[in-house]
Amino acid sequence: MVAPKVTDQEFIKAWQTLKSPDKVAKAIGLNIRNVYERRNRLEAKYGVPLDTEAPLRRGKITVPKEGYRSIAEVTGQVIVGSDGHFWPGERSVSFDALIKLIKRLEPKMIVMNGDNFDGARISRHAPGGWADLPDVAEELEAVKERLKEVEDAAPPSCPLLWPAGNHDSRFTARLAQHAPDYVKVQGFDIADHFPAWQMCWSVFVNEHTVIKHRFHSGQHGAFNNVLKSGKNIITGHTHKLHAIQYADYNGLRWGVEGGTLSDFGPHNDKFSYAEDAPHNWSQGFVVLSFNEQGVLLEPEFCRVIKGLPYFRGSVVE
Repeated sequence: MVAPKVTDQEFIKAWQTLKSPDKVAKAIGLNIRNVYERRNRLEAKYGVPLDTEAPLRRGKITVPKEGYRSIAEVTGQVIVGSDGHFWPGERSVSFDALIKLIKRLEPKMIVMNGDNFDGARISRHAPGGWADLPDVAEELEAVKERLKEVEDAAPPSCPLLWPAGNHDSRFTARLAQHAPDYVKVQGFDIADHFPAWQMCWSVFVNEHTVIKHRFHSGQHGAFNNVLKSGKNIITGHTHKLHAIQYADYNGLRWGVEGGTLSDFGPHNDKFSYAEDAPHNWSQGFVVLSFNEQGVLLEPEFCRVIKGLPYFRGSVVE
């Protein structure tokens, strides 16, 4: 079926009404990438800003901070998603499961633990000639779309935290490298584009648990993290999804690696820099439970297995 021809004025009206590339693509029957490209052309042609709307359903709910460290006191459940590397037109199985479990579990806090933004065109990796990479504006819109879904699914009193990842840092670092005089100008920092989210380097929960994007990597990353931090520690970055226990005279603690919310494999251009090597990765995310005394219980995982998201032994539906 061929999509009906849409005039420039009809496209602009659809965008101004729906304020979402996903919704515009569905409404007028265009591929999402074509929607982004046409939006860019029409902005340049007519001088009309066609922005994605990211209104807050609620005011920003913050937790205390000490500089770049957020500090939270929590009982109940905390959902930690990591490494979304969100691209336009892409929606993973684990992200769908994340939204469903947020609605079902009504967590006390949601942490998107770094690398929501990918920065494919400002990467240090040289892309293969066949890779079709989105530009920064397209990626930024995609991140807004996905995180807006998280905002809408979250309970009204739920703080939203974003410990920055190394890919997220590409946004500001690239600008600072080439236009240092514009540092502190509104929009220069990636945090400026996500007012509902509290940006930080780490989240300390109940004094004994740390959530941050990365610390140690490699085969024994989780073990080294829990050993050297002296706390429960939940990291992303490695795209591995598992937990290791460590017990000493101070008691039991957990080292957790939080997987990835992104699809991956030879069909996905965003990871072409890995040269189609086998990935010891897992698509999914982490659910943490803190008892009434604030003690972290055994971490749980939602993991995608053969295309289906499983949590507590059942498919997330």
